[in-house]
Amino acid sequence: MLSANYAKQVAAEKALNLLRDRIAEAEKIGVGTGSTVARIVELIMDDPELARAMKTGRVYASSLATLLMLRRYGVEAYSYTPRGGLDVYFDGADEVAAEDGECMLVKGRGAAMVREKILAYNSRYTVIVVDESKVSSSLGERGKPVPVEVLEYALEALLDELNVLGVRAEVRSSCGCRDGPALTDNFGIVVDTWPWGVVGLRQYEALLDRLPGVVGHGLFIGYADTVVVGRGDGGVTVYRCRRTRRNPAL
Repeated sequence: MLSANYAKQVAAEKALNLLRDRIAEAEKIGVGTGSTVARIVELIMDDPELARAMKTGRVYASSLATLLMLRRYGVEAYSYTPRGGLDVYFDGADEVAAEDGECMLVKGRGAAMVREKILAYNSRYTVIVVDESKVSSSLGERGKPVPVEVLEYALEALLDELNVLGVRAEVRSSCGCRDGPALTDNFGIVVDTWPWGVVGLRQYEALLDRLPGVVGHGLFIGYADTVVVGRGDGGVTVYRCRRTRRNPAL
């Protein structure tokens, strides 16, 4: 655990070095969700110049949790995506694989994947920050589920379709603070799915993208410009990704 925490800290520090000039010059900054993001924000707010940029610029949060965290630092954040997009967006991931120059991610442990994807798509520069425990040679290697956000009205239909495909699917339980299923900030139900070895990655992405009632999912293929990986030995690996998903209006 100490090694993992150290690797996360190393990754956050390296990411901040990469982001420093962009944040200092940015008019609109997007902030993801999760423990690694929280560490980056802490480092930013400890730096007077960057803290001032966060407080004077426009900052957009990917979740209510992030919004409240930023406000505790005195940053007036917003919970929508602005016209004209973001100058920079940083976030974490649950699993990362770099294949043929394209960085593939699984996200959504914190159930913020839909808003995270919207911000990543609408950002001129997106960096993903993880520790080495999140890196795989091929996506799915670590068995992490792909979370799917679905409207309650379409839940049973989604479960039926996944069952026919042979994809394991489980409605995620709440965190223990309330009864019933886990809900996103959009009030969608979270279904954890395991397509690995059953259906091809791009085929599964295309299926989820076209199913009525599916709000979004945690497969992020081609959304990142850079992935920063921190290691327990203090080293850092930086992947430059082939970005294929971006709002063409940017």
